[in-house]
Amino acid sequence: MSAIEYPPSMDAALPVKTILVVEDDNSIGAFLELAILQETRYHPLLVSSSAEAVKAVQGIRPDLFLLDYFLQRTTGITLYDELHAMDGFEDIPAIIFTAGNLEQYQQEVEQRHIIAMSKPIELDKLLTTIKNILEKRTRGDTKGSSISRDERANA
Repeated sequence: MSAIEYPPSMDAALPVKTILVVEDDNSIGAFLELAILQETRYHPLLVSSSAEAVKAVQGIRPDLFLLDYFLQRTTGITLYDELHAMDGFEDIPAIIFTAGNLEQYQQEVEQRHIIAMSKPIELDKLLTTIKNILEKRTRGDTKGSSISRDERANA
């Protein structure tokens, strides 16, 4: 893994961003958590179910949702909708990943302005996408949870 480099002044000036990672496969979840911790300045909060995700956000406001599409008893899309229905969470962007065929989920992903990625996860691409989303939000360049078609296509 190659670390994403940040200007030192930027690291010191900005508060730590939190990424809610919802992945029910323990090995993939641990891999994502470790990669985010080691390769970025962001803080991952890893949970393995939609119920744990809803419980976790009672005490924090994540800056990004990183969701597996296929979760036990639900989908990442359903969880995204549930989280976005909560007060104060309407504008949080999301990245969703799946081992399935992305084209099959294209319409529901595009309707929600979510970035979709395939498994196996290309780590450099994921970390760059996370960095771009969170830096853009820090600059105030986004409105709501909208992620442009170009950003989704480049992910």
